[in-house]
Amino acid sequence: MKDGTYIVRLDDDGIPMLANQINMTYGYWVSDDTGVSVHGELEYNAILDALDLMDIQDGEIVGVWQDKGISYIDRSYHIRQKDTALKMAKTFDQKAIWDCVNSLEVLA
Repeated sequence: MKDGTYIVRLDDDGIPMLANQINMTYGYWVSDDTGVSVHGELEYNAILDALDLMDIQDGEIVGVWQDKGISYIDRSYHIRQKDTALKMAKTFDQKAIWDCVNSLEVLA
């Protein structure tokens, strides 16, 4: 699975899938504290399990990324203002936010 931010859609059987990658050119992505981490690469069943554990619904946005051999799946929110995104990150005990303009991590 490619690192990125995706919209979740339900297939005909009601199974959630990461449908379309979302690329924003402004603002910041911040995640809440309901995410799931998996050691190693993400396989299809691991993604399904994570989405189920997080109780992800149709239309929600999920960020997927890897760091040091761990894959992360997080419910994500797009925020226009940096200070608001940083406050949310602190509330949700997140290490960083994603700066969409500069394509880089900003430590919280």
